[in-house]
Amino acid sequence: MIVKSPSNTARDGQHRVLEMIARGAALQDILDSLMRLIEAQSEDVLCSLMLLDDDGRTVHPGAGPSLPPAFLAALDGLTIGPCAGSCGTAIHRGETVIVTDILSDPLWADYHALAVPHGLRACWSTPIYGDGQRILGSFAMYYRAPKAPGEDDLCLPGIATHLAAIAIERARRESELALHRDHLQALVEARTAALSQAQEELVRRDRLAALGALVAGVAHELNTPIGNSLIAATCLADKTRALAGSVEGGLRRSQLARFFAQADEAGQILARNLQRAARLVASFKQVAVDPGNSERRAFMLCELLAELLPPLRVLARQRGVVIETDIAPGLAMDSYPGPLAEALTHLVDNCLVHAFADTADGAIVIRAAPAIDASVRISVSDNGAGIAPPLAPRVYDPFVTTRPGAGGSGLGLHVVHNIVSGVLGGRIELDSALGKGSTFRLTLPAIAGA
Repeated sequence: MIVKSPSNTARDGQHRVLEMIARGAALQDILDSLMRLIEAQSEDVLCSLMLLDDDGRTVHPGAGPSLPPAFLAALDGLTIGPCAGSCGTAIHRGETVIVTDILSDPLWADYHALAVPHGLRACWSTPIYGDGQRILGSFAMYYRAPKAPGEDDLCLPGIATHLAAIAIERARRESELALHRDHLQALVEARTAALSQAQEELVRRDRLAALGALVAGVAHELNTPIGNSLIAATCLADKTRALAGSVEGGLRRSQLARFFAQADEAGQILARNLQRAARLVASFKQVAVDPGNSERRAFMLCELLAELLPPLRVLARQRGVVIETDIAPGLAMDSYPGPLAEALTHLVDNCLVHAFADTADGAIVIRAAPAIDASVRISVSDNGAGIAPPLAPRVYDPFVTTRPGAGGSGLGLHVVHNIVSGVLGGRIELDSALGKGSTFRLTLPAIAGA
């Protein structure tokens, strides 16, 4: 509510000050405007506003646009008390203090030397109360001659202190909110940094765990062919030494024939197991797909599939499986055709080895169509055995296979996942039902990221 003022001009001025407060104007500008408003209501008055410091004992100038700057500077840091001029005493007492003659009033005994050189002889000061009757500062009216307040003068401090309290409280609340925002921002940044560090640590642990699992899998997979090769080589060496000993005592034809047969068998075992080890090593190399070693270029997806499918169809026919396609025309991509072809080959091989292991016929359907956000959706579906639900979440893990010992390394889908997510910048999803087949869906950007 606006305090009653002696004129319409004062009321208009109050509204202007309130508008400044509502707009969030700077406190200094609001207080300066308020001082000028009061000065315009009385002749020869010079107004000031002192703000109580956080220590509750000292004050500093908040506004005084018409007072000499040197005088205001001298009041900065003034300690309130029972005889601390008009302003310091008003704040100390919590009531209005009227000093009609600065030169003779005992309240100014220690301070009149600050005011009189600037021609200031009278000072009336009123404390400014905020919420909860907390004193925020004081409002003062100075005159250049000794003067006692008249009836019209007594309403002006009420106007000034009322509007000043609103402005000061609002500014302090905004300052407190800003401090809270800064504190919350600092907390958020600290928590974010902690979460990021924790996430990096989890990723590092996951990578180390994955590396450990991969190394263990490599050792396990290579152990069998290497062990078989070692046994065959050791056996062949023993047979060779025995044959050498028989030569000195006379070698029969039957012994030589038996040695040749055993040597041939050992050689076949060595060849099979070393070839198996070589295939495993080749599979392991594919796990770490490096896009830097892949050629990026623009290509038509239908042309890539036209080159890729003929040899796959030959393998499929040998197993009684038909490969069908449904490719939308005009699908252009700027990506890595080599890794994409490798991923599709692994998916088709996965169907042939696992989906149709126990059936003489079946179908694989490869579809491709444009998707939203300038991406391409490619799917490889089969109507084979499907994947058991407990196994589905682990199909991309290394060495996970439904047919251990059947010739696969269990790395095919792991390689596919690495290619799709790492090189091609897309994602892969699985939809499978046991006994009803599986569908792998690849969502790839038509233009690969840099």
